[in-house]
Amino acid sequence: MRKQWPWWLFSILVLVILLYPEKLTVVPAYHVKLVDQFGKPMADTAVSELWQQASAERSEHLEQIMTDAQGETDLPQRTLRAPLAERLLGCFAYHSREGMESPCGNHYTIGAAGDLKELDRSETISGILKRKHSLTITVKRCDINEPALC
Repeated sequence: MRKQWPWWLFSILVLVILLYPEKLTVVPAYHVKLVDQFGKPMADTAVSELWQQASAERSEHLEQIMTDAQGETDLPQRTLRAPLAERLLGCFAYHSREGMESPCGNHYTIGAAGDLKELDRSETISGILKRKHSLTITVKRCDINEPALC
Protein backbone atom coordinates (compact mmCIF):
# COMPACT_ATOMS: atom_id res chain seq x y z
CA MET A 1 0.00 0.00 0.00
CA ARG A 2 2.89 2.37 0.78
CA LYS A 3 4.29 2.09 -2.75
CA GLN A 4 0.96 3.00 -4.33
CA TRP A 5 0.55 6.49 -2.82
CA PRO A 6 2.49 8.22 -5.64
CA TRP A 7 0.08 6.69 -8.19
CA TRP A 8 -2.95 7.81 -6.18
CA LEU A 9 -1.50 11.29 -5.86
CA PHE A 10 -0.74 11.38 -9.59
CA SER A 11 -4.27 10.14 -10.43
CA ILE A 12 -5.89 12.80 -8.25
CA LEU A 13 -3.72 15.49 -9.83
CA VAL A 14 -4.71 14.35 -13.34
CA LEU A 15 -8.40 14.35 -12.39
CA VAL A 16 -8.12 17.87 -10.97
CA ILE A 17 -6.45 19.10 -14.16
CA LEU A 18 -9.08 17.43 -16.36
CA LEU A 19 -12.15 18.44 -14.33
CA TYR A 20 -11.30 21.93 -13.00
CA PRO A 21 -13.50 24.52 -14.79
CA GLU A 22 -10.88 26.95 -16.10
CA LYS A 23 -11.91 30.52 -17.00
CA LEU A 24 -11.43 31.12 -20.72
CA THR A 25 -11.54 34.40 -22.59
CA VAL A 26 -13.53 33.82 -25.77
CA VAL A 27 -13.47 37.46 -26.94
CA PRO A 28 -11.41 40.26 -25.41
CA ALA A 29 -13.07 43.59 -24.61
CA TYR A 30 -13.23 45.92 -27.62
CA HIS A 31 -13.67 49.65 -28.07
CA VAL A 32 -15.38 50.06 -31.46
CA LYS A 33 -15.75 53.23 -33.51
CA LEU A 34 -17.92 53.43 -36.62
CA VAL A 35 -17.26 56.13 -39.19
CA ASP A 36 -18.72 56.75 -42.63
CA GLN A 37 -16.68 57.01 -45.84
CA PHE A 38 -16.04 60.70 -45.09
CA GLY A 39 -14.69 60.02 -41.58
CA LYS A 40 -17.79 61.28 -39.74
CA PRO A 41 -18.97 59.23 -36.73
CA MET A 42 -22.00 57.00 -37.26
CA ALA A 43 -24.24 57.70 -34.25
CA ASP A 44 -27.07 55.34 -33.23
CA THR A 45 -25.83 52.51 -35.44
CA ALA A 46 -25.82 48.89 -34.33
CA VAL A 47 -22.55 47.03 -33.87
CA SER A 48 -22.95 43.26 -33.86
CA GLU A 49 -20.71 40.75 -32.14
CA LEU A 50 -20.97 37.04 -32.90
CA TRP A 51 -18.91 34.59 -30.83
CA GLN A 52 -18.50 30.94 -29.88
CA GLN A 53 -16.03 28.72 -28.06
CA ALA A 54 -16.53 25.76 -30.39
CA SER A 55 -15.04 23.12 -28.10
CA ALA A 56 -17.31 24.02 -25.15
CA GLU A 57 -20.48 25.42 -26.80
CA ARG A 58 -22.70 24.06 -29.56
CA SER A 59 -24.32 27.38 -30.50
CA GLU A 60 -23.11 30.86 -31.31
CA HIS A 61 -24.01 33.99 -29.35
CA LEU A 62 -25.05 37.28 -30.95
CA GLU A 63 -25.35 40.70 -29.36
CA GLN A 64 -25.96 44.09 -30.92
CA ILE A 65 -25.03 47.32 -29.17
CA MET A 66 -25.81 50.84 -30.43
CA THR A 67 -23.11 53.46 -30.88
CA ASP A 68 -23.23 56.77 -29.00
CA ALA A 69 -23.22 60.28 -30.50
CA GLN A 70 -19.48 59.95 -31.28
CA GLY A 71 -20.04 56.67 -33.14
CA GLU A 72 -18.34 54.66 -30.39
CA THR A 73 -19.30 51.73 -28.18
CA ASP A 74 -17.58 49.33 -25.80
CA LEU A 75 -18.05 45.58 -26.11
CA PRO A 76 -17.37 43.62 -22.92
CA GLN A 77 -14.98 40.72 -22.56
CA ARG A 78 -16.73 37.39 -23.19
CA THR A 79 -15.65 34.54 -20.92
CA LEU A 80 -16.81 31.09 -19.90
CA ARG A 81 -15.71 28.36 -17.55
CA ALA A 82 -15.09 24.88 -18.94
CA PRO A 83 -12.93 21.97 -17.79
CA LEU A 84 -10.20 20.59 -20.03
CA ALA A 85 -11.97 17.22 -20.38
CA GLU A 86 -15.15 18.93 -21.67
CA ARG A 87 -13.12 21.00 -24.15
CA LEU A 88 -11.26 17.96 -25.46
CA LEU A 89 -14.45 15.92 -25.93
CA GLY A 90 -16.23 18.99 -27.35
CA CYS A 91 -13.45 19.47 -29.89
CA PHE A 92 -13.78 15.88 -31.08
CA ALA A 93 -17.55 16.33 -31.38
CA TYR A 94 -17.09 19.63 -33.26
CA HIS A 95 -14.70 18.00 -35.74
CA SER A 96 -17.12 15.13 -36.29
CA ARG A 97 -19.90 17.64 -37.12
CA GLU A 98 -17.93 20.22 -39.10
CA GLY A 99 -15.02 18.23 -40.52
CA MET A 100 -11.38 17.96 -39.56
CA GLU A 101 -10.36 21.13 -41.42
CA SER A 102 -12.56 23.28 -39.15
CA PRO A 103 -10.60 25.06 -36.40
CA CYS A 104 -11.73 24.13 -32.91
CA GLY A 105 -11.55 26.99 -30.43
CA ASN A 106 -12.62 30.62 -30.19
CA HIS A 107 -14.47 32.19 -33.12
CA TYR A 108 -15.71 35.76 -33.15
CA THR A 109 -16.61 38.55 -35.56
CA ILE A 110 -17.41 42.20 -34.94
CA GLY A 111 -19.10 44.36 -37.56
CA ALA A 112 -21.63 47.06 -38.31
CA ALA A 113 -25.19 45.78 -38.49
CA GLY A 114 -27.84 46.92 -40.92
CA ASP A 115 -27.82 48.17 -44.50
CA LEU A 116 -24.15 49.09 -44.42
CA LYS A 117 -21.20 48.10 -46.55
CA GLU A 118 -17.86 47.79 -44.79
CA LEU A 119 -15.13 49.68 -46.63
CA ASP A 120 -12.20 49.40 -44.24
CA ARG A 121 -11.26 48.22 -40.76
CA SER A 122 -8.35 49.13 -38.56
CA GLU A 123 -7.54 47.27 -35.33
CA THR A 124 -5.00 48.35 -32.74
CA ILE A 125 -3.87 46.44 -29.68
CA SER A 126 -2.06 48.34 -26.94
CA GLY A 127 -0.81 47.52 -23.47
CA ILE A 128 1.42 44.75 -22.20
CA LEU A 129 -0.22 43.28 -19.11
CA LYS A 130 -3.73 44.54 -19.73
CA ARG A 131 -4.27 44.60 -23.47
CA LYS A 132 -6.71 47.09 -24.97
CA HIS A 133 -8.34 46.28 -28.30
CA SER A 134 -9.63 49.16 -30.44
CA LEU A 135 -11.41 48.70 -33.74
CA THR A 136 -12.35 51.41 -36.24
CA ILE A 137 -14.73 50.35 -38.99
CA THR A 138 -15.38 52.55 -42.03
CA VAL A 139 -18.78 51.91 -43.62
CA LYS A 140 -21.15 53.46 -46.11
CA ARG A 141 -24.92 53.31 -46.13
CA CYS A 142 -26.43 51.18 -48.85
CA ASP A 143 -28.66 52.98 -51.34
CA ILE A 144 -32.02 51.22 -51.61
CA ASN A 145 -32.21 52.39 -55.23
CA GLU A 146 -28.85 50.72 -56.04
CA PRO A 147 -28.89 47.37 -54.14
CA ALA A 148 -26.24 45.86 -56.44
CA LEU A 149 -23.64 48.28 -55.08
CA CYS A 150 -23.85 46.83 -51.57
